[in-house]
Formats: sequence, structure tokens, C-alpha cells
Amino acid sequence: MYNFKRSVAAVSFLAVSMTAVGMGVSAQEAPEDALPVTEENVESAEVVADSSDVSETVTADAGLAQEATEVSETVVAEAAPTQPQSDAISDSAAIYATFQADVTDVKTTTFESTGEIESSLRNLGGQNPTQLTSGFIAYSALVASQDPTFRASVQDIEGFYGRETLLLGLSNDVRYARSLDGGTSAVTSSLGAIAADSRRLRGAGAYVKEQAYTLQGAGWAKSRFSNKSSVLDQLASGTGRPVSATLRAAFADSSIDTALFQAGQNGAPSLWDGVSSAASAVRFPSLNIAYSGNTTRVAAGREQVADQIATLAAYRVLGTDAVPASTVRQTMNETRTRNCIQTARLNLQQCVAAVHQHHEAPFCIGEHALTEIGDCIGDITQ
Repeated sequence: MYNFKRSVAAVSFLAVSMTAVGMGVSAQEAPEDALPVTEENVESAEVVADSSDVSETVTADAGLAQEATEVSETVVAEAAPTQPQSDAISDSAAIYATFQADVTDVKTTTFESTGEIESSLRNLGGQNPTQLTSGFIAYSALVASQDPTFRASVQDIEGFYGRETLLLGLSNDVRYARSLDGGTSAVTSSLGAIAADSRRLRGAGAYVKEQAYTLQGAGWAKSRFSNKSSVLDQLASGTGRPVSATLRAAFADSSIDTALFQAGQNGAPSLWDGVSSAASAVRFPSLNIAYSGNTTRVAAGREQVADQIATLAAYRVLGTDAVPASTVRQTMNETRTRNCIQTARLNLQQCVAAVHQHHEAPFCIGEHALTEIGDCIGDITQ
């Protein structure tokens, strides 16, 4: 007997595809320039979501409601001569992972030299807004793609109608993927991971900013910031932070799916607390998590981002080798988040330009390279 829920999804999909074909609608082509893209000045833009008719209540981990009762470690990937096969979504997610690993470095230690302060400025402040935004969307989609019901729905429709027809429906209506069986729960899981990451960045920002005051008593921290021009030049270049080879390998390895599934569980803490830039292997915590009943909604005007995450998750289920590279790039592009990160980047540069002594720089890092970025990625939830 044919699955009724899947039949309903398939009928809805067929209507979308037939309408798209009848009207001569074609997928929007993305620019030919491949990521990474450097943007020195991003025009202020406002994303107006055209899916306001979708009002979905989603469950996400919020505030102080998370609780981990048992912790064990799972090795996801060791650095090895032979690299696993990567794809565009995994590679972009590795950029976001590299940023989060740098966050761990400043979140778990205190500054003990001027070199450490300058290194943190270069690493955290040197992110390219386009690359980091794409990485954030890619990571969110990877978490969403772990939902078993959503995966089954995508695979079922592909098997019944064919891959080309499914891809046509996904490209013609960005809302379609989230309407599939399991689409809401898939986006819910990614929103939980986003909320946890946002809180993590804000917490790290508060911790680092506090050092701007505690370091006033350290003699070395009172030294003149004589290397400021060099640091500012790198921050202004917008070339982006080199991606960690270990993290790239980890995200290309299928064993990471277990960690991604756990990151999307209700009440889960941020995936990144055990990931640092110095690790030779990536160790993600395996957690037994207490259920959190807190609920949140996709923020008003941000439904389109949730739709993009679901669409990219569907592409991941299908395999990115089956999807045009330009389509994947376009789906990872999100203007409002990118502009927000660009604003934070410019604010950081202005703050550093006003610094005279090294102990003042941690305030700039905490406020603009951490807290503001946390606000940018947390903007899609409320």
C-alpha cells in the first residue's frame, strides 16, 4: 500500500512542477563567480521574505533550558594523507567550523601575550562575510538533512517522479522543500543548533570583553599597539581565514552525520565547544540531553532563510553532484546575514583603529567579532 503522507506530498509537488513548466518558469541562475568572494563594501540590503503565509512554530533550544547529563567523546575524523571526497556544502560548512574553532580558542583561555591578542584579532576579524554566511547556511542545512522523515520524503519523491523533476520543483519554489513531510522538523533541528551557536558567541563575547578590564593590571598588556597598522590591513583585506584542513576532512567524512544529528536535538548545546583550531582530530561531544519544552518561531520576515535551509538540505540528501554548482551557491547566499556580518567587520576595524594599548583590543574582539556575529546568525529565530 502506498504511503498516504508521501502521496499527499507527491501530489503537492506535482502541482508545483506542472505549474512551473506551464508558466515557463526556470530556476534562477547564480553569478558564475565561485566562492570564495571577497566583498569590501556590501550595500545595505533588506531581505523581504515572500513566504509570510507560512507561520510555523518550531521547537528550539533556548536560554538556560539546556542540560547535558552524560558526556562521552566521539572521534569524527583524524588528519590523514588521503582526504575523503568533499562537496560544496561540506566545504562551506568547514569555513564556519574554522571560525567556531577560533571562538573555542578565545573562549577557553585567557590572553597571556600581545601576540595572542593580535592573533585572535586576525583570525576572528579576518572572516570574509560572504564565505562565513554561506558556511553558516551550509552547516544549518547539514543539521536539517539528518531528519529521517525529511530524508525519506525527498528520496521517495525522487524515486517516484525522477531527480530532474524534483530538482525543478525545488528550484521553482523555495518554499517547497519545507512543505515536505518532515520539512518542519528538519528546520526545527537546524534552528535549535543556530540558537545554541548564537548563545555561545554572545557568551564568548562577554568573556573576552571582561579581559579588557582585567588585563589593565598586566604590564605587558599596557604596551603600545605598535603593530596596529599591519593588523588593520589584514582585517580590511577581506580575504578570509584559511580553512582548517582537519575540519575540512571532518565535514567530508560521513561519520560526522552522527554529530550533526545530535546537534539538532532539542536541548543540545553548541556542537563546537569541544572543537579547537589546534586539535589534530575533531572530537565532538556525544550527549544524553534533557528535553527542553521551550518553543520559538522563525523571526518575522525570515521565513525565506528557513526555506533556503530546507532546500539546501534536500540538495544534500540528493547529493550535490546531481545539482548544478550555481544552484547550490545561490541557495547558500543570504544577503541580510551577510550584510550584518559585514557591518560587524567594519565596526571591528573602527574599534581597533581607536585602540592605543593592547589591553583595549579584547573589547573590540568581544563586542564586534563575537557578540555581533552571534546576533547576526541568531537573527532568524525569535
